[in-house]
Amino acid sequence: MTTRRNFIAGVGATAATAALAACGSSSATTASTPTADDTSPVTLRFAWWGNDVRNKNTAQVIADYMKLHPNVTITGEPGVWASYWDKLSTQVAGNNAPDIIQMDEQYIRDYSKKGILADLSKLPIDTTKFAKGLVATGTIDGKVTALCAGVNALSIVANPDLFKQAGVEIPDDKTWTWDKLQTVAAELTTKLGAGKYGINGGIFGDSTARAWMFQHGKSLFTDTGFGWEPADMQSFLELMVKFAGAKATPSAAEQAQDFTTALAQQLFGTGKTAMGLTWSNQIAAQQAATGKDLKILRLPSVDGTAKGASLWYKSGQYQSITAKSKNQVAAAKFLDYYFNNADAGKVMLAERGLPPNTDILAGIKGSLGNADQKAATYMSDIAGDLHDAPVPPPPGASTFQAIMQRHVENVLFGKATPAAAAKAMYDEAKAQIKS
Repeated sequence: MTTRRNFIAGVGATAATAALAACGSSSATTASTPTADDTSPVTLRFAWWGNDVRNKNTAQVIADYMKLHPNVTITGEPGVWASYWDKLSTQVAGNNAPDIIQMDEQYIRDYSKKGILADLSKLPIDTTKFAKGLVATGTIDGKVTALCAGVNALSIVANPDLFKQAGVEIPDDKTWTWDKLQTVAAELTTKLGAGKYGINGGIFGDSTARAWMFQHGKSLFTDTGFGWEPADMQSFLELMVKFAGAKATPSAAEQAQDFTTALAQQLFGTGKTAMGLTWSNQIAAQQAATGKDLKILRLPSVDGTAKGASLWYKSGQYQSITAKSKNQVAAAKFLDYYFNNADAGKVMLAERGLPPNTDILAGIKGSLGNADQKAATYMSDIAGDLHDAPVPPPPGASTFQAIMQRHVENVLFGKATPAAAAKAMYDEAKAQIKS
């Protein structure tokens, strides 16, 4: 089990073991590996989604790399989550996909099964310093089709100023339950008044549903489908109804609007909720939005224990190379710089999550700002209580988030009962899963 000290310091014990050696080192080549010299002009396209901080940092890493390699031109294609995947799907269909694409876990298996992603183990990217197990999270059917771009974990972010304003103490997140969260959030809503709430509605999305399933001995996804039945999701939706009834969360209309709003304009970002669901790597953006010194908390559990929260280390995003790229080696060399160069690490820091390369993590820890230091501490604190990381969802599961959100809103607006919504969600989403 990873400890706080070796997670932050990146000591040798966390370096990739034989299980990670499949990706090889930067000097490894095979007979089937494409070749490219270091002087011929090369043009690459790199697409990602993210916020302004990510866009700025990534653009800087691209610019630094091009200075070192004048023959390489890299065009950045930043986007936003809401439109990123539709655009990428269109590009893939038109044989016009970028060379390098930022990838998410819910799409890895689908894109891999369709042969869209190159096998990175056959390209010159050194993963020997990646923390143990991280290469495996992007390995599908024995092929490394995506590499972790940053490690993070699900969390609740709290605004201490609003707690103080309401005269409510921040609970002990190692012992709180869902009932305790509801009680505290409802109290905050009552005492803050003026259109403010205890916690945002995002707490009842697909990410928390995954933790909820873990907490009940189930899993949101398996390699081939679901690890839950409608009754399991019904209990989660019934919990949501309890929160809404206690006015612990915003109104249905406010929640629906919040789901489609940029982070800085969301209810938490504008100081209208005291708590919000977040991934640990988003804490810097959350602090920038609120202008407050925020606190990261674990999710509640059913049994009131830290281990019972069933948190896991998530590869926040991945980087992949498209199989039809004509410049796979050049793209791999850029990613090798992106993952393993100290200067690149100092630029990117922890916005996508903590670096997967343990040496880079050790090198930047002193440069992390207040928010990212909190994220690093949080990741270390939960290390002893982690649940095994979930498997990448099966092909077709990329629609699940949208399907779940729609049925969640049906319940919130009184259009469906939790039981009916859970069954409809299960049937609709199951029909999208591809064997």
